Amino acid sequence: MERIISYDELPDFINPEDGNEHAIYLRMEETDLKLYVSLVRHGYRIVRDIRYADASTIYVTGRRQDYKCTTEEEYLTLVHSEIDGKLDDRGFAIPNTYFFDFDALVNHRYRLPFVFKNENQNCGREKFLIATEEDYDNLINACSLLLNKEFISRIAKLNFFGGLKDYDGYLKRNFRIQEYIPTPSQYNTTVRLLTSSSGDLLYGALKYNETEPLDDRTSLLGFLLGDTFKLSTKSIVSNTCSGGKNVLLFDNSYSRFEKELLLSHGIDTYQFHELVQSAKDVHKQFESELGIICGFDFIYDRERDKWFLLEYHDRPMVGDYSRRQGIGYYSREEKVTASGRVRATALVKKLEMKN
Repeated sequence: MERIISYDELPDFINPEDGNEHAIYLRMEETDLKLYVSLVRHGYRIVRDIRYADASTIYVTGRRQDYKCTTEEEYLTLVHSEIDGKLDDRGFAIPNTYFFDFDALVNHRYRLPFVFKNENQNCGREKFLIATEEDYDNLINACSLLLNKEFISRIAKLNFFGGLKDYDGYLKRNFRIQEYIPTPSQYNTTVRLLTSSSGDLLYGALKYNETEPLDDRTSLLGFLLGDTFKLSTKSIVSNTCSGGKNVLLFDNSYSRFEKELLLSHGIDTYQFHELVQSAKDVHKQFESELGIICGFDFIYDRERDKWFLLEYHDRPMVGDYSRRQGIGYYSREEKVTASGRVRATALVKKLEMKN
């Protein structure tokens, strides 16, 4: 009987003779033997030891390429401008977006309305619509408190919201001021496209949610804006983990409501299919920066008849996709959400469908 090799017996680096020109770096917790072998069978070089990684290596999540940048803000500005430029060349717009700077927030007085958002939060957390001058002043007041070391020191002692102390760095690293794009229906809506580094579409859905009162107490900023200073605006998020629902794209059967919602976003048009192709092409071109699975979020502006790219994530939420595909998302044994494994499995499943 042929002996079955164990995972630990596999070499740290496998290079198939007729392999893909790219390698994928997988940590132990992000794969298993079956997944490992499947990727090799599809021609990928697998790196288990980070010492073997090189410039062509793709990571499960995007990695920081050597752009000779001194700060993360410089890196993000450069990479975003390159990716945004590729989409802009195809006629898809990018909302005016600015890095957080408190002095600019106070003195520049950005044009209303705008969205104050944490670009690195999932589930629609820390996304606030600033619509009136009173909202603007309340945002300044909230940020002033976050930048007040004495106030933060008192809050940190109570261990509220994780006891975070460096809110100056937190705001600068994560927060953006972005032009507000109104949706073409009574709902908060966005389109999520889940793409792979192989240049394929894994999943597409129109996400929609009721416009409900703002209720974000997951962070100190959300508590301040929602309870202390009381923004006049309502929630603008459409995420399913925040109560939203999905209408799958390219399905064969829709209810009357779903058809009307899709048509209000122009989703039966050639322009939308071009949008999907552009997202796939951009991901394939920037696979090292975006990782093996990327989530693109678009919003439709009916007045300008144009799709806008809101953001993209190299660590997108994949819960709904994994449920629909029957991929285990939560490991009871490890007590972790195995999103890295789901991303690698999603790539393999798509490659097997193509072949």
